[in-house]
Amino acid sequence: MLRMSILDENYLCFNIFYMKRIIFFITTAALFSFSCERAEEKSLVNFTFEDLIVDTLILEKDESLAQISESLIYLETDSGGILLDFQRLQLVGFSYPEGKKVLEQFYMREGPDGIGSSTFKHVITGEGIFFIAAETKLIQADFEGNVLARWELPGVPSERLYVNYSVLPGNPITKIGNELIIADVPYLLKEEIMDYQKWILRYDLENQSSSHIEFSFPEASKEYYDDTNLGPYSHYFNSATEEILVSFPISDSLLLISADEKKWIDASTDQTLEFLKGRTEEQGEYIVYSPDHNSARYTWITYDPVNRVYLRQVITGLWSEALRETKGPYKVKLIVLDENFEKLGELNMPRNGNGFSTPDGFYYAIGFLGGEEEVGFVRLDFSKMRK
Repeated sequence: MLRMSILDENYLCFNIFYMKRIIFFITTAALFSFSCERAEEKSLVNFTFEDLIVDTLILEKDESLAQISESLIYLETDSGGILLDFQRLQLVGFSYPEGKKVLEQFYMREGPDGIGSSTFKHVITGEGIFFIAAETKLIQADFEGNVLARWELPGVPSERLYVNYSVLPGNPITKIGNELIIADVPYLLKEEIMDYQKWILRYDLENQSSSHIEFSFPEASKEYYDDTNLGPYSHYFNSATEEILVSFPISDSLLLISADEKKWIDASTDQTLEFLKGRTEEQGEYIVYSPDHNSARYTWITYDPVNRVYLRQVITGLWSEALRETKGPYKVKLIVLDENFEKLGELNMPRNGNGFSTPDGFYYAIGFLGGEEEVGFVRLDFSKMRK
């Protein structure tokens, strides 16, 4: 029989003691590692569009209403909240949150109260509607169809080539005090205007004076001249902070312009994007610009003051032909940033749409419900994305 010495017994006890300590540390480390993995997993949870839906608003069309815009304007009135929509010389109002049609007003094309027939860029405020018609004509009308005032907006110098105040989505007019903030957006980006900087007009309605918010297109834009999708910018003016965010179709970053500085802010999608320049073709006396619809591009930028988030939409490509009937042509994501421009996440969107803000939050258009008589909007609670 083998017998241990006292030294051997002490050595064995020593080893058993440290083995227990080692096992304890290994177990603790494993639990800590698992806990960290669970915490990391929790922080990387991907929300879906459906996860954020908290309410649905349904607006009904009738025989006098051809369509309803995706970006409505909320106004508070003596009788409650109202959602206003203006298009094709017609102003329509829906009660909020009931969604019942409560106002309809048609505007004259010609005469003392005529506002013309061109495509209108407009903003609806408590003081009435401000329209831009015929490139540089600014008109203010009330909600009863009467024209209250007319102005002539300033033109542009020859190096700008032409002015374009009146069309292109993603560039709302903002009224702050007596001023209107109006974007001049090129249909096409060309080499001749790359050095131009006076892109956003500040127009004083009271004394008809003007100034500009200046910026330059990013250097990468030079690769996409003459492309109708990859040239025009979008912007959002935050009236509370007087900061402007400019979104360029081919830039992962947003340009933030404040009174003190201009700086670039990352607002990219996690997905790798491919920007594809379109074709330019001569057809007889005309030049035809054909963008590549397979190309990715960043589109509009806006702000939800209720949830304090910036929203930037990006088209990432095309759906297959088999899916286009139900999903529309484009694959779309929504990038969500908090008020400090920290990314909260991004959502795969059901369609290429837009939306509007109310005191209850941001509503996103989801299109027709069943037939074409009902148009749906869902309210999204972005606070769920905050850690």
